[in-house]
Amino acid sequence: MGYYRNGYPFKNKEKRHAPPVTNRVALRLIRVESISFRSAKGIGFRKGQQVKSSRKILIWVAVAGLVVGVAGVVVMRVRKAAAKPTVVRIEQPQAGELIEFVSAPGQIDPKTNVQISAKVSARINEMPFKEGQRVTRGDPCAVPPIPASLLVRLDSKDLETRLRYAQSRRAAEASQIEVERARLASQKESLKGRSATLQQVVRDLKRQEELLQSKDISQSTYDQAKLKYDETTSQYESEQHSLNASERNLEVMQHNLEGAEADIAQAEEALSHTTIVSPIDGIVTRINAAVGEMVMTGTMNNPGTVILEVADLSKMLVLAQAAEADVGKLKVGQKAKVQIQAYPRKEWIGEVVEIALTKNDLPRRVTSLTGTDYFRAEILLDYDPNGPKLYSGLRAQVEIETVKHQNVLIVPSQAVLPRSVDDLPPTIRSAKEVEKDKTFTPAVYRVVDGKAVVTPVKIGSSNLTHTIIESGLTEQDKVIVGPYRALDGLKNDQVVQDEREVEKDKKKGLHAADPNRQDPKSKKSKS
Repeated sequence: MGYYRNGYPFKNKEKRHAPPVTNRVALRLIRVESISFRSAKGIGFRKGQQVKSSRKILIWVAVAGLVVGVAGVVVMRVRKAAAKPTVVRIEQPQAGELIEFVSAPGQIDPKTNVQISAKVSARINEMPFKEGQRVTRGDPCAVPPIPASLLVRLDSKDLETRLRYAQSRRAAEASQIEVERARLASQKESLKGRSATLQQVVRDLKRQEELLQSKDISQSTYDQAKLKYDETTSQYESEQHSLNASERNLEVMQHNLEGAEADIAQAEEALSHTTIVSPIDGIVTRINAAVGEMVMTGTMNNPGTVILEVADLSKMLVLAQAAEADVGKLKVGQKAKVQIQAYPRKEWIGEVVEIALTKNDLPRRVTSLTGTDYFRAEILLDYDPNGPKLYSGLRAQVEIETVKHQNVLIVPSQAVLPRSVDDLPPTIRSAKEVEKDKTFTPAVYRVVDGKAVVTPVKIGSSNLTHTIIESGLTEQDKVIVGPYRALDGLKNDQVVQDEREVEKDKKKGLHAADPNRQDPKSKKSKS
């Protein structure tokens, strides 16, 4: 027996969820009304249930048909794709030369770059040239002589005063020397008179000694003569020492005069540094100061003021930053190809002229481009008077030729793929080119009877584009070289077709469909 709650039946097992006894009378009334309603609408209710069931069956049949159709389409496409050959690019190995390169970033820098600094501390009075203007070091042998370009003129008042003081001091030293020379001459004449007096006293003493022996004079008379001799001798020796001292003093004055002359030369040299001329023929590439600024000389701990820079832009270098693993391959004299970012359509040729002996050795004006340890390699670019203008600091990419292999068999590097030794067919796995002690071995895919055949090869050196094949291939073989997407998923004995043949088939199909169709290239040539 069923029960109704709110007009809907529920099962007997749900009787335990029936409402309390107080509501059973109401439920019975609802049950009677529902039975009356069903008896009145019995026939229509059964027809509605049949219609709904039919609709559900139709929906399920449609969904099942759709799934079967999609599965059939997928299967047909898979079978069609499996039957369709893979389009590849086919080339034959080439006998030629392979050049190994060392690639490194670099920066353009003039071969000769001069930083102009002041040797004296002074204020800038004049700077005639601006950035980009050409300057010259002059040519005194030219007719007429070519003067050097004036770059900077400094205030020279203090240095001129120092020069005048040095000149005055030298004049005073020279006058003192003249006075000393006159006094020395007087002392020499006095010494001559003292020498004559001494000779006379010696003769008198000798006579007094003879008279004393003959007892013609007394002892006291002889003693007076002896005393006079001693006094005259002491005076002569004193004047002789005084003369020697004067001569030494004259030498001291002479050295003082030389010191004064050195001070004059130093003052003149300092004064000449207030006028700075160009030391080279070149172009002003940078100006760091202005008229009116004070320039300072450098010390041990503090660099001096760099007023401006002059560079010879006719000889340009590329300061390449070679990796530590590649520096052993570099040698002076090797050729190099240079690509500059500012001129992507032009290629420069250069030569390695210097390799740094220490790592991370770059001028302060050049920045590091690698972020790791590097060795500086200087490459001198061939001068091209008609080429574009090169600016200091431009970034470049350098390819230095390290080794040249001639008469070798080469293929595009993309064609050489690592293949698992275990996945190779047994007949191919026994080839001598297979590296059996390794998990993967280098291999290429040859085209034989329209199928890709995996072929182990022994490879040699390589560069960015090609690889040397030492054994495993001949010039007559046809090798699959691309595209990479097809190469990566290629399998042994897979059906392939050359992309050139596909293009020919497409053109034939177009002409067959429309015989009057003309090739666009022929239209352009006629026009």
